[in-house]
Amino acid sequence: MRYIEIKNINEKTIKTLLKKNEFSKRAINRLLKDGILLNDKEIKSNLKIEKNDLIKIPIDEENLDYEPIKGKINIKYEDENLLIISKDSNITVNSNGQVNLANYIAYYFKENHIKAKVRFINRLDMNTSGLIMIAKNAYAQSFYQKEIEDNGITKKYLAYVEGKLNIDKLYKIKLTYDENSKRYDQAEDGKLAITYFKSLETNEKYSIIECDIKTGKTHQIRSSLRYLGHPIIGDKLYGSTYDHDRFLLHSYYLKFNVFLKKESITIKDYPEFEGFVEKI
Repeated sequence: MRYIEIKNINEKTIKTLLKKNEFSKRAINRLLKDGILLNDKEIKSNLKIEKNDLIKIPIDEENLDYEPIKGKINIKYEDENLLIISKDSNITVNSNGQVNLANYIAYYFKENHIKAKVRFINRLDMNTSGLIMIAKNAYAQSFYQKEIEDNGITKKYLAYVEGKLNIDKLYKIKLTYDENSKRYDQAEDGKLAITYFKSLETNEKYSIIECDIKTGKTHQIRSSLRYLGHPIIGDKLYGSTYDHDRFLLHSYYLKFNVFLKKESITIKDYPEFEGFVEKI
């Protein structure tokens, strides 16, 4: 049995300690009903606690929910509750009917005796590369998903776009899915997508743009850059004239609060686009 361990510093009861550590009300009620360990003794009620008391929360052992298949994963960060990897392009996150990233993660879990389902916190398109977060248990998943909903996680991308684009502004656009074009297009009744675009390097052929997403709308970077007149290189769906086997969009930056650790960390992962750029 695996446990999440929390040492009490100055909380007065089990409930306040769990709430302080970002457990949901629903999770707290279930834990107190099912039982947790207080100084290695099982309890099922909201007891008073003292400084340095140790709480142990059991983590259910789960069966893998994807077939484990050996494949390349590039680990950028790992702790007992979270795994962050850098995804390659040309692989889906978890599509049915084909080998995908979830299969590789399942294999890693199996080989490292992590008895958990594969819980993606964020996702990337097949042809987008970069940082992806995977929770190792339901409590971490709930914490990081709420962080995303509350804009507590900063996610930035690097996009290599066609032409010279000088930009440093917050860009807003309403997008809706068009079944005919298979794109997300601008529409008055669409969902608001907000991205901060900042040029990092420009020349007559291409520009490197940092994209700080403020909303999590599907294809918001790709569609926004199309409407700005500078599609991502290789993204033919959104107007690129270049025929690559991927488009040059990479999730390179994550800043987040670590579950249970009361600290913020930043992970950076820079793309390898030189070979593609040389062909422009």
